[in-house]
Amino acid sequence: MKTKTLVLVNGILGLAGGIFTMLSGWFLLSSVARDISRTLMTNTVTTSSTTGLVSIVFLVKVATLILGIVGLNYYKGDTRISSAPHILLIVGGAVGIVPFLGFPGSVVAIVGGSLYLAALKKFDA
Repeated sequence: MKTKTLVLVNGILGLAGGIFTMLSGWFLLSSVARDISRTLMTNTVTTSSTTGLVSIVFLVKVATLILGIVGLNYYKGDTRISSAPHILLIVGGAVGIVPFLGFPGSVVAIVGGSLYLAALKKFDA
């Protein structure tokens, strides 16, 4: 019997990570503005906050892709969960990594995460 822990983790990551990456453009814009103002005030180039935020957003996108692949392999042949949530997380993570396609990738990841959480009911029965 397969456990429901991976379904829960993938569902939460799909929803929370998708929402985070959807809003990350605004976070990055404010981070760049802060770095520019620091550069102008101190006459030294600082990009530390932007670099850190870009790294975090990239790691969330890669984690979405990897957990979609892990879920596809782990729940292969399990009738309680279809292949749609796995495929949507994989596509959302892969499309999100492509520059300027982060918003469509995050929408697909949110849909995949919600399908994972909807399939969670079948594991309780």
